[in-house]
Parts: sequence; C-alpha cells; structure tokens
Amino acid sequence: MIDHIGLFVADAAKRADFYEKLLAPLGYVKKAAYPTAVCFANDEDGDGIWLESPKDGNPVVPSHVAFRAKTADAIKAFHEAGLAAGGTDNGKPGPRPNYGPGYYAAFVHDPDGNNIEAMLYDYQA
Repeated sequence: MIDHIGLFVADAAKRADFYEKLLAPLGYVKKAAYPTAVCFANDEDGDGIWLESPKDGNPVVPSHVAFRAKTADAIKAFHEAGLAAGGTDNGKPGPRPNYGPGYYAAFVHDPDGNNIEAMLYDYQA
C-alpha cells in the first residue's frame, strides 16, 4: 500500500553504507544516490525507503520504521548486520507475544537514533 517512505538522517550520503549492510538481509539494495538522498528498494515487492538529509538545518527527529521479513533467520541477520555496521541494540531477535501471536522481531537504533525494526507475523518456534 505504501510505495516508499522517507527517513531523515544527519547525512544521507554518509549513512548509506550503514543502511546498505542493515537492509541487505531483507532483500533491499541501493537504487539511487544523490548528495542529500539515497534510495533503497526491495525488487521483490517494490517497497522503497529514501534516506534524506534534513533541509535548512532542521534537526533529525528519530522515527520508527518496521520492515517485514520472510524468516526469523533474516531478522537475525538484519540485527547482526546492524550492530556490525555501527548501530546499537534496541531489542534482540525473538518472539514478541505482547505485540501479537506469532510476532517475531529485532530492533536496531541507527547512528541518528532512528529505531529500525525487522519483523514477521507468523513465527512458530
């Protein structure tokens, strides 16, 4: 339903490497790069996210974005890649029964404080 979303980071060009590593386990690849914006998209379903540098000196206001994953292993790889690339843990991979039955997720704060999640709904141990 949503084609793409924009996420503000302090410097899109500098943050592209982090997101390239973070999103690779979920099937996202860099599609476009400009000095103040970088696009990553998933070829399978066409979803996209644009990293954008704030305009006119506006501050980065951290947001929460959740990416749907296909497997728990992809979520684990997402979490490991995010930490290895310089993110901080905001929730290790695991079931989140308080979010709903079968909800499995992991959370990584990017270096700008954005809470990036990988999740799936139909996890069964």
